Amino acid sequence: MRQRFIPLYLFIYILLLGSCTESTDTIGTSLTDIEKTFNDTAAVYPVSSKSIKASNVFARSRNGYLGMMKDLETDCYITCNYMTQLRTMGDNQFPEVRSVHIKPEKYNPNIDRWKQVEADSCWLELYIQSFVGDSLSPMKVNLKEMAEPYKEGVTYYIDFDPEALNMVRTGKGTVNSYMTYTTSNHVFSDAERAKTSFANYISIGLNDSIYDKDDPTIKYNNYGTYLMRKYFNPDTHNYFLNQYNFTEKICPGFYIKHAGGIGNISTIYVARLVVAFVSEVNEQPMYSAFAGTEEVVQRTYVEQDETELQKLLNNDQCTYIKSPDGIWTELELPVEDIMTGHEQDTLNTARLFIPRVNNEFINDYAFNVPKTLLMVPADSVYNFFDKQQVANFRNTYLASYGSKTNGYTFNNISILISNLYRKKQAGNVSENWNKVVLIPVETTYSTVSTTSTQVLTKVTHDMSMSSTKLNKNDLKLSVIYSRK
Repeated sequence: MRQRFIPLYLFIYILLLGSCTESTDTIGTSLTDIEKTFNDTAAVYPVSSKSIKASNVFARSRNGYLGMMKDLETDCYITCNYMTQLRTMGDNQFPEVRSVHIKPEKYNPNIDRWKQVEADSCWLELYIQSFVGDSLSPMKVNLKEMAEPYKEGVTYYIDFDPEALNMVRTGKGTVNSYMTYTTSNHVFSDAERAKTSFANYISIGLNDSIYDKDDPTIKYNNYGTYLMRKYFNPDTHNYFLNQYNFTEKICPGFYIKHAGGIGNISTIYVARLVVAFVSEVNEQPMYSAFAGTEEVVQRTYVEQDETELQKLLNNDQCTYIKSPDGIWTELELPVEDIMTGHEQDTLNTARLFIPRVNNEFINDYAFNVPKTLLMVPADSVYNFFDKQQVANFRNTYLASYGSKTNGYTFNNISILISNLYRKKQAGNVSENWNKVVLIPVETTYSTVSTTSTQVLTKVTHDMSMSSTKLNKNDLKLSVIYSRK
């Protein structure tokens, strides 16, 4: 590959010369002194790139996604289905059984009270953090109960189908609710909407009668009654005291499947199941909630047509970054060109700028630009996400999108280049030894209380609808060497 060397002292000399207003008698000696002082040299190397199909995208994310949209760039339809498990509050989930009101006409003193408690209603709320598309598009979902929870130690990808794996309950008397909604449903008043980032939610009823998943002879008037009686039953109450037992024995979770409508995909931040009943004290409504969060389990199952994606993969004018299950960009770093002839020098910095190509069309429903890209060696992509690693800025790096530069800047990947070269010299490399992959990711930071420092704690696949083109004809790696 061609390389362009630019002595650093020459830059400084030109600056000094341009700012000088006195005699030029000492120009020659000044230049000599500069050469003695500055031993750094700079060079620029071209970087080759190509689009590759995203693979092994883990279904881990702090958010879930629900809905269906058409990607105007690819003409692909992308469908997102959402799954969540719930968290028990243990002994605090419901009040004492004697505090729950039973209608006099239904009360039987000869039957245990816990067998007679009933929930007035029950519903699942999905809180919407943001969305892509038309907020007024009518959408439809189908809510079903999981037949079994997600297994510990099992890797789930975003293209896995829980129905095909028989993980969803079917048949008579199982949860099977439908709900039509729009993202902008204005369930809050304007004043309330101003106070919260979750101004909208989807509420799906679980008020149809169901049969016990372990004993089909037992029938409940709704899902809330099922939960209450399991809680008050002396034989099953202990299952609520442990999250694992609750998920395994009582409530494996819910699968919310897109069932109709095109034009919107919502980001679901949190789910909450609410059980409504009546207090025995004053016959006033009471509520108990089970929350669903990332710390329990949230999963997104994505379906899309692969045919149109292939056309983008074959594009030789640019590369693409598309999520959630789309395209990544692979770079081939000119490691040997950078290091050959500089074995005795120190590679101080290696800066790589990745410029975007602006969209050819402007549309209100275009996907967002990926916020953060992860650079990871091509041979380490799977292990990075499987082992839930974070970027260490030695062999894995993060770069955020810069609106002013309209691109992504990896400020210094010199350690990675030096390490790759040493491995190559030792003969311990694969055919992808000098290739890295750019992957859109979500990052999570935690604050260290003693210093108020933000620490990177989690890096996961970006499951949101994002897309951008990258300029493959103007990728330059700028390096600076220090001569020993």
